[in-house]
Amino acid sequence: MKKILVVVCLLIASYSYAQDVKFGLKAGLNLANTAGSDVEDNKINTRFYFGGFVNAPITEIVSFQPELVISMQGVKADENISGMSAEINTSYLNIPLLFKVRLDPANTVHFYAGPQLGFVLKGEQEVEMGSTTNTEDIKEYMNKVDFGLNFGLSFNVSEEFALDLRYNRGFTKILEDGGKAFNSVIQLGAAYTF
Repeated sequence: MKKILVVVCLLIASYSYAQDVKFGLKAGLNLANTAGSDVEDNKINTRFYFGGFVNAPITEIVSFQPELVISMQGVKADENISGMSAEINTSYLNIPLLFKVRLDPANTVHFYAGPQLGFVLKGEQEVEMGSTTNTEDIKEYMNKVDFGLNFGLSFNVSEEFALDLRYNRGFTKILEDGGKAFNSVIQLGAAYTF
């Protein structure tokens, strides 16, 4: 009998939390770079991201937030001696699976963290030397799946609108046969919940 009561209580609690499931859209700025032992003097490649999410409460303080995000990333490099500059532009379909924790009683500040799977959509390398620019498709040389970890903070400006600051670190090499270079992205953005 006690087991049945516990199961009924859990079902009622999970049903009441399920009523609070929210959907939203997000977009913002990527400050993309690379990290790893084979990275030298790379510069930030400023790009964008956009996507959507579902936020499902688990308890009053913790929620689960899976997302689907198109993320434009990459890196820039300058070769001062030859006057050559290179830019790598990549695009990923990222699927972060985040656990979000409320940090204050007013429900304005949240910390979140979780793993992420990224699937390569595009990869191009643009090399500029003087007035000449060459663009090459490098997608075939890239790892098709990027496993990473996200963590960050969100600040609720209102019930519907929030500002996000996030860091994503990839743990899969960007290039299949390349050196140890991994995605490293700071995201500054906004989210709208409806």
